[in-house]
Amino acid sequence: MGLIRALLLACLAFVPVAQATDCQLRVAAAASFRPALEALLPEFEATAQCKVQINSGSSGVLYQQALHGAPFDLFLSADRERPELLERQDKIVPGSRRTYALGLLALWLPDSAEKTSETIRGWSDTIVIADPKVAPFGVAARQVLQSLGLWDGKRAQLARAHNAGQAYLMLDAGHGQLGFVAASQMVAAGRDNYWLLPQDLYQPIEQQLVVLRQSRNADRAQALADYLLSGAVRARLAELGYGRAAGEGL
Repeated sequence: MGLIRALLLACLAFVPVAQATDCQLRVAAAASFRPALEALLPEFEATAQCKVQINSGSSGVLYQQALHGAPFDLFLSADRERPELLERQDKIVPGSRRTYALGLLALWLPDSAEKTSETIRGWSDTIVIADPKVAPFGVAARQVLQSLGLWDGKRAQLARAHNAGQAYLMLDAGHGQLGFVAASQMVAAGRDNYWLLPQDLYQPIEQQLVVLRQSRNADRAQALADYLLSGAVRARLAELGYGRAAGEGL
């Protein structure tokens, strides 16, 4: 943790001192990233003397809220599509769009089930997924079913959640025994009843962040972004169920 603290202090070095005494940030975070973010924030809040309020939901819904002026400082999407849209719509601080994590898709399954595609193929009961219309992990789940040639045949069995967080809660509450969730959610909960799906079955879930132009605390928001992009935090994210992407972002 000493290295993370040192990196964070470096991120804060150029933030005006006047902002340090009364700082609050509002972060819009994809529901699947909330457990990891909650694990990472205490170090930032203590060192930066800045309170962070998390507003979580599906990336699609949070994008719409940010687009229409919701008072967010930082947007942590579970895809790159929505941050790119906000950039094209001139809603972000120029140069702030960066990749902070690579999401991994997991299949929640019964303890006795085999961790193979045959389990999905032979499943005749409900399958829980996040809604592909608004949730990137739902898009990835659809791509897996399409890759396996099962999308059309399984659509009637699908129970759609608003986001990956709700999909996890549905399965945890017993409203289904098979479903697609973020691997990070399973790691955060200490569960092992999942299959980490082969990444060649779905397109990379490249998760990007942006500092929003409307932020009244853009310097602090950028400091939080820099903290999340630091090498030490990326190493922790790998332990929390995220992958490593090639290129600048990770």
